[in-house]
Amino acid sequence: MLDRFAAWLSDPSNVWLGGPAFLGVTTGQWVALALFAATGWVLGRLSGYPARSALQRVQRRVPSVVWAEGLEDRLTAPIALLVTVAVLRAGCELLELSHGAGSGVRLACNIVLISVATLLVVRLVGVAKEYLQAVLVGRTTDPGRIRSIATRVTVPARILQFLLWIAGIALALLQFQAVREVGVSLLASAGVAGVVLGLAAQRTVGNVLAGLQLAFAEPVRIGDTVVVEGEFGVVEEINLTNVVVKVWDLHRLVLPVSYFVEKPFQNWSRGSTEMMGAVMLQADFSVPVPELRAELGRVLAATDLWDGKTSNLQVTELSGGRVELRALVSASDSGRLWDLRCHVREQLLTWLQSRGQRHLPVQRIESIGGNGNGHYPPGTNGPKT
Repeated sequence: MLDRFAAWLSDPSNVWLGGPAFLGVTTGQWVALALFAATGWVLGRLSGYPARSALQRVQRRVPSVVWAEGLEDRLTAPIALLVTVAVLRAGCELLELSHGAGSGVRLACNIVLISVATLLVVRLVGVAKEYLQAVLVGRTTDPGRIRSIATRVTVPARILQFLLWIAGIALALLQFQAVREVGVSLLASAGVAGVVLGLAAQRTVGNVLAGLQLAFAEPVRIGDTVVVEGEFGVVEEINLTNVVVKVWDLHRLVLPVSYFVEKPFQNWSRGSTEMMGAVMLQADFSVPVPELRAELGRVLAATDLWDGKTSNLQVTELSGGRVELRALVSASDSGRLWDLRCHVREQLLTWLQSRGQRHLPVQRIESIGGNGNGHYPPGTNGPKT
């Protein structure tokens, strides 16, 4: 029955398809195209409702995900446009519009179909990434495992989106006859073209491969604390060709992905985020080390920055008339460790100051002459200068 309808619709003897021609298409055919477009628009609007309902169910299943604002419209709008253009393209086939403006309409429909379909699939990959990451993260409470999941899901998803865009652009360009002819000539000289393209895209391809290596070998993960180029920060993003590090003073350091494959760097949370740090103090020889050690314990017990694991005070050096003390403390991550070290340093300094000047470092000067204790007999003026 559909074949009969198509044959009747494309039959040039139908009066309603006639009329004056405009750009090689009769008035009746233009009206038919408009009807197809209107029908496609209605079907597209209707198709958005089940898609919106399915997306809302996904959002309810993973309430922990903070979805982008307007995500439903960003998915349903391409679906509606895709259905509309698909119906219009089918109308061009049924009307057998292959000359004049009809061929232009067919070409425009093909390009729009490819572009919108690519956009829709790319956005669906993004939604699938967020859903999969939320489901996997919900099964663990280990921070290291959570960072590993985020990296292994995010990097391949972005590479897939990049490849989808490349494929979509290539398919859209192939709709033009001139581009197809260029493609044939390139295939005829594939050896030379391959060498040229390989040299031109060497660094880009290297970064993409390095991104895959980061995703699966995991020398660095999203959320890791690292020291790169002398800067201390947290890995904020791992993109297709670069890694964004959020430095402690909130500026961003952007590095190529290959940097983390080819050059050494410090990863402070590779195995665990727990860290130890030292607080160095200098005091006088008279400082009561046991009392200072007890004060360190009281300071740590009174703050929530300490993880309750490492607390130690040792004398590490005696030189220059001073005592060097090292307080060793631990925290759950590098940020809390920094705050804890500053807090301990301040509290121990306050404790030393509260006991007067006798425990603070002093410079001792020994006088030569006199009666041996630094004093000179009455009537003398001390050593001559």
